[in-house]
Amino acid sequence: MKKTIILNLEDIKIEGDILDVSCENSGIVCSLSVDAKDEVALDSECDDVNVIKNKKYDACTFFFNLSSLWTLNKKESLINEVSELLKENGEIYIWDINKNVGELVDSKLRVLLPNGNIDEYNIKNNNIFSSSNYEETKSILEKTFKIQETKVWEDVYFIKGAKI
Repeated sequence: MKKTIILNLEDIKIEGDILDVSCENSGIVCSLSVDAKDEVALDSECDDVNVIKNKKYDACTFFFNLSSLWTLNKKESLINEVSELLKENGEIYIWDINKNVGELVDSKLRVLLPNGNIDEYNIKNNNIFSSSNYEETKSILEKTFKIQETKVWEDVYFIKGAKI
């Protein structure tokens, strides 16, 4: 039986133009932003973000996909690339799993949205060589972002930061 994780995003509001680096779950970001003028979804597996480099964004979101990158270097590289696409004081929002090397993840995620709807997703990571955790992600972010909010519960973490 799959573990079910409940994530309450009722109070999350993201303003402005959003760079969404979570294509698979991109409907979430639309639900969190009432006034987004422009939302661009970018596949986290992209080697290059040149496609959108001519624009600066107010916010960037990662929704349970940063953990799919195998190495810490790839995660850091992607975060550095998207930070260059953010405006001064642009915000980054990361929701992801805590997973150690050797572990498998197969959970159901129920997300309570600001509009009162509940969306369900599967979170799956069968790569025994990958790891993902709050501490490593926070240490990457602290190089270019001021951490504004963090939450860690069950197997999930959330980090919000503002570009320095």
